[in-house]
Amino acid sequence: MKDLTDWLSEGEATASQGYLTSAGGPLHRPSRQWYGQVMPGSWAPNIDSDGVDGKLGGVVAIRAHDPAFDENVFLAQVQRLFFAVIEAWSALKPALSQGVMASLIWEEQKAQISSYRERGWRNVLTKLTFTSAVVAGALSDSGFDTITVRINANSADYDVDADRNVIRGDTQPWDWTEDWIFQRPLTAQTGRPGTITSQTCPNCGAAVNVDITSICPFCDAAVISGKFGWLLTRIDRV
Repeated sequence: MKDLTDWLSEGEATASQGYLTSAGGPLHRPSRQWYGQVMPGSWAPNIDSDGVDGKLGGVVAIRAHDPAFDENVFLAQVQRLFFAVIEAWSALKPALSQGVMASLIWEEQKAQISSYRERGWRNVLTKLTFTSAVVAGALSDSGFDTITVRINANSADYDVDADRNVIRGDTQPWDWTEDWIFQRPLTAQTGRPGTITSQTCPNCGAAVNVDITSICPFCDAAVISGKFGWLLTRIDRV
């Protein structure tokens, strides 16, 4: 479990776009409205029908062409990517997530960020905690490796205006669950171990320590490590 409150300042996705419920609590509707879609010609694992055997078979198929793939390492990278994507949204900096999201879902996120900027709004996820993540489904077919990660998190979720007045949402933390779907070409291989790299900002040339993705502290440009190799293509709410 990881609480990053200090760091985080304060298509087929039909059923995923509704309200969420927390145990014994009211209905919740997150402000985020970007869902994405899996790559053309591919499909997401059917978690319910595939079951554990289907997931295990998918992981075996991935390892058949990528022996270095490690489920635990992958999930650790997903956790870092999760906070990078949410940071991009909450800080209204879409460049931070561009290198780890597929084009469709990133354009959806970028469009909503632009809308919030025009209104002077910001979405706040106070006390955001990444509770757990598991590989719930896996496939290696139709030109892509596809993995569904079920993420459990906890946070408040509300919008504020330019004067920090609460416009809508829940100011009390609550539990929520989403399936994040990651894809890569079948030809992709797992990178060498290590996630932190020292890299030069492509915009201003400053030295930047990069995890999966980072923002240059000098010029605000996105700096992508390129080590993850997977793209977030779709989010389903559970």
